[in-house]
Amino acid sequence: MKVCYLLGSLNRGGTETLLLDVCRNSGAAPFAMVLVHRRGGALESDFAATGVKMYHLEHSRRRLWAYIRRLRRVLLDEKVDIVHAQQAVDAVYARLACQGTKVRVVETFHGYDMESSSFSKWLNRLSIRLSDRVCFVSLTQRDYYVKAYGLQRCADKVCVVYNGIDMSKFSKQYEEPDFIRHIDSATAEKKVSSSTSERRLRMAMVGNFVSGRSQNYPLMSIQLLKEQGIDDFDFYFVGRRNDKEPWRYDDCVRYAEEHHLDNVHFVGGRSDVPAILQHIDAFVYSTDHDTFGIAVVEAMAAGVPVFVNDWSVMCEVVIRGGYSRSSLWQSHNYKDLAERLKSFVSAPEAYKEQADKLRQTVRDTYGIEAHLCRLNMIYKQIVS
Repeated sequence: MKVCYLLGSLNRGGTETLLLDVCRNSGAAPFAMVLVHRRGGALESDFAATGVKMYHLEHSRRRLWAYIRRLRRVLLDEKVDIVHAQQAVDAVYARLACQGTKVRVVETFHGYDMESSSFSKWLNRLSIRLSDRVCFVSLTQRDYYVKAYGLQRCADKVCVVYNGIDMSKFSKQYEEPDFIRHIDSATAEKKVSSSTSERRLRMAMVGNFVSGRSQNYPLMSIQLLKEQGIDDFDFYFVGRRNDKEPWRYDDCVRYAEEHHLDNVHFVGGRSDVPAILQHIDAFVYSTDHDTFGIAVVEAMAAGVPVFVNDWSVMCEVVIRGGYSRSSLWQSHNYKDLAERLKSFVSAPEAYKEQADKLRQTVRDTYGIEAHLCRLNMIYKQIVS
């Protein structure tokens, strides 16, 4: 059985990272795979290094049918059995390219449609109708789409496939990231004057400053802790400023400056997240409508204590990974988060011990092996 994965671009993002991990584990997958993408990107060399055969088929609206014909030729030449699209538009393209063949189409929804245009929602409905299987990355996301799109009538084609993570990256030893070293040097005087000889605690939130994330709540909780005299820790916001919504980043930076939060650091987008997780003491996450939360799972897999707001999918992911509700803070309640961080600062060893115990459970539950096994079951169902 051979599967062709369709991607819009090879830029860095959650979907692209997932597919990169899938390709890196192609040798262990119970099926063969090829990759087709419409645009290049920052991860192009990483994908090439996996050894998975790739096709770059450029696409334009003016030459849409030329793209469909080229895609069809690739699928036939490669003797593909299943096309797995990661976007609604690619699922539609795949179905058009597969007309008159036995090639099946699978689609995965990686996000929500809350801010989508009416055309995008229409495209979602069309892609669902044209796909043989429609995958969602969590029960929470599935239930949303079933209700919003009336999918009760086609429940047999709807399924859940949790995202998978290549856990091997957490078995390596990484050097301390450069920004942590620089910040530690800049705060050397504070460390010397501290009552303890140990280094300052480090916390981080990983996620670009985009719609769906709410870095302002961790910021307000840090401000509240400072008012209580608790600021002997460093907090890193790891994530890019989005040019389409620059105010999300700018407002947070301005807030930190106005409240003199010298222990808060905005370090931009990073490609060394495993190294960052290995050198921090706690992971904080704040979301408004994530579909899964790869960053949270990676933190749990690295054995880092996590504090995430009780958005429904986070409850699902965290509790499924073995964590208790004590790791969940009330959404939109920065005071609740501050109390939990205060508890952590007072006894970080206890939290670390608990996180270490659950590390293997998380890896078994959300490892790339489990993801590939689930996909293989679905693929077999639709080609048999």
